[in-house]
Order: sequence, then structure tokens, then C-alpha cells
Amino acid sequence: MAKKSEKQGTSARQPRQDRSRHKVELIFEATIRLLEKGGLDGLTTNAIALSAGVSIGTLYQFFPNKEAILGSLADREIAAMSDRVTEAMENVTIASTQARIEAVVHAVLESYGARRAAHRLVMEYSLERGGNRLSPLLTKIIGHLSRERGAGAFRHAMGQADAFVLAHAFAGVLRAMIRQGRDAPPQKEVANALARLVSGLI
Repeated sequence: MAKKSEKQGTSARQPRQDRSRHKVELIFEATIRLLEKGGLDGLTTNAIALSAGVSIGTLYQFFPNKEAILGSLADREIAAMSDRVTEAMENVTIASTQARIEAVVHAVLESYGARRAAHRLVMEYSLERGGNRLSPLLTKIIGHLSRERGAGAFRHAMGQADAFVLAHAFAGVLRAMIRQGRDAPPQKEVANALARLVSGLI
């Protein structure tokens, strides 16, 4: 089957049956393996299909091109990151602002395990192409900062403008740390700098 034009849309088709979901998982796993091994440069739909053990026609049933695969992986990564950040923000056992910020930074950067390089490439790919994938997470953070809580750090409600500025400052710093990887400042120092920023708003 001829390779589809890269100019076609990048929307993925959602699998409805267990068998289809399994094939999509094989495609995702193969993409991550190839990214871990050779980065984005050598990533093609043919290579992904071969590594996944599916035909190129099967791959195209779900994804029109590699951009759609990477976009779907990015959606999954950001959804998981959002869950981790939300948990860190709302954990009432974390009593200090410093500990809360460290937990949020850790939730973003320290949960990829042995395959962190591939996951970082997926996030970089998504961030470089803009879009609004982080918008739901930012909305959650702004909502959390804008309401009163009975315990833990950040317990007093911030004004809407302060919450907006702080949430987007966090997002900007975390984007930069994802992009720079090992070249970014140490995680502890970044958390300390963010804590100093927060201290001026609470």
C-alpha cells in the first residue's frame, strides 16, 4: 500500500473493540521503543508498523501518519501528568509550600522511569507544535489556587489574576525543564526558585 501523504489530517481514530485497542497499544509501544533507540529522525510509519508487528494498512486504519501517533501519545502523557500534578496539588498531608512545589515538580519530571528519553521526546514534539494540550491542567491549577482549602499548603484562596499568573509561570518553567532535560538546573533549585515566586503571592 502506498504511503499516505503527510499533508493529510493528523486525527487518530479511537479504537472501539478490545482487539483494536490492543493493536493501538502495540503501535504506541513500538513508537516508544523506536524513539528510545533513535529519536525522531528515523521514525516512520513503516518502521513503527514493522516494530509493532502489524501491517502498514492496519496502522493507517487508526493513524493517518506518524504525527497522529505522536499526538495521541502526547495526549496520553499529558493526561497522566495532569493526574499526578493534581494529586500533588490536592494532597492535604503536604503541609508546607516548599514541599508542595517540590511534589509538583517531581510529578512532572520524575515518573518516566527507564524510558524517560522517549517520553520527553513526545512531550517536546507536542510543545514545539503549540496547541492547547496543557489548557485543562492549567484550568485545574487555577481552580485549585482560587478556592479555600481546610488544610495543607496553598490553603488560602488567591485572587483570579494571581492564580492565573502563578499557574502559567509554573507551566512555563515546567515546559522549559522538559525541553532542556539534563541541561536544566537541578530539580531542587528550580523548586526553591518557584517557592520564592509563590511566597510573593500568598
